[in-house]
Amino acid sequence: MKIRLLETNKEALAELEAFFGKKENLNINEETFCEITKPINLSFSVEECSRLLSHHICESLDSYTQQSQRYVKMGAGAFVTPKEIKELGESSEKEYVELNNEIFEFYNRMTKMKEGFAGRKATENDYVNGIKIEDGRYVLPISTTTNVFVTMNLSRIINFFKVMKRAKFSESEELLEELGKAIESPIIMAKITEFAAQGIIREEQILFTVQKNYEKITPQNNCILINSFNEPILRTGLGALTSTNSTTPSEILEGWKKENKENEKARGVTERVTGYGHTSIIEHARTTFGLMMTLTCYHQFERHRLPSNMRERFEELPIQREVLLPESVKRNKEILKEFNEKVKKVKEYREKLLKRGVREAQAYLLLNCDLLKVISSTNARMDREIMSERLCNNAQGEIRYLYEKKLEQIKKLAPIIYDKIGPGCTRGACPEGTLTCGRIVEVRKKYNIIA
Repeated sequence: MKIRLLETNKEALAELEAFFGKKENLNINEETFCEITKPINLSFSVEECSRLLSHHICESLDSYTQQSQRYVKMGAGAFVTPKEIKELGESSEKEYVELNNEIFEFYNRMTKMKEGFAGRKATENDYVNGIKIEDGRYVLPISTTTNVFVTMNLSRIINFFKVMKRAKFSESEELLEELGKAIESPIIMAKITEFAAQGIIREEQILFTVQKNYEKITPQNNCILINSFNEPILRTGLGALTSTNSTTPSEILEGWKKENKENEKARGVTERVTGYGHTSIIEHARTTFGLMMTLTCYHQFERHRLPSNMRERFEELPIQREVLLPESVKRNKEILKEFNEKVKKVKEYREKLLKRGVREAQAYLLLNCDLLKVISSTNARMDREIMSERLCNNAQGEIRYLYEKKLEQIKKLAPIIYDKIGPGCTRGACPEGTLTCGRIVEVRKKYNIIA
């Protein structure tokens, strides 16, 4: 793994270093540090790290771009062998390397292109086995190497360090060490490290509070409503009038109740204001869903920084939990058989590592087809923006089906709020440009939205 500090405000960093050079400033608290570092920005790349590490980087909620497995085909040997595996001894490391190589050989064979492919946008017909790389990647482990480009405000770096420390594996510690060297200021790094060490989350207490909700989520029931407001339209209506009315929200509500027309009034206001294009009011309609998705899908899911998400820890995922395979893999009986053999072999190796007590190390052999439970809280405006992208026919298949399920449920809560949700082409011209699916009329009919 390499860290490249591509740019930072060097003058501002020098001023901050001079600030900490004064004895009276050394005892500032975390809040003060975050305030005085808001004007300072930094940008860096994390290169040739594992996708296990990149998942944690992406969860820090900073601005990032990651190398795509959907568009970039991974070559042989493109995986990380973590320190935890190396410390088990030569034979264990050899077995780990051979297993990764075996998976990569299968992945490359499974997604082999037909001769004469000219570089246009590939379809299933351009592949020997009819399996595109976006489906073939489901077999790849999250030991696979990747590159991540990150830009953040320095006030966010403490949270970034906390996320990395919560990860609790050697690669995350190495990242923090290398990033500290790149910043080249021991005195600043000392304060960042000090604050990051405070208030580390206790995983067992989190699990205790969410376990009942996790138990409701299954591969067959992978999109469930956990909670929502009983009267979301009442919330949005009050939000709309709060902006333009001198009366307080509680007085407005009391007046509606006296007329016994609170729902009718709220609905009318909501419909009128959203009709103007003012969608901020629908932020008052909130839902929390329990979701189950593959790690392939989770990579797409976590790219939306707006929702409040919590997930199972990677190293705690049950080994015997079933996996989810793409339809193109299922259609090819020969490939399917070999795919399942690889999954079984990986699970047996993970079991062996668990018995040796190296829980974090076995997480590197999680496959992209392994399933993860996530609890996600959003508001209707977030859903509108996210679904405009994820309901598109060009979206990754699994995440599109997941959001179709979610949309079906939230429409029942408040049709007036959620009925206008659909892919980008239901609002106007297709945002995909030359990559359009060409079925805009069909799509608009499906979502019953005429732009």
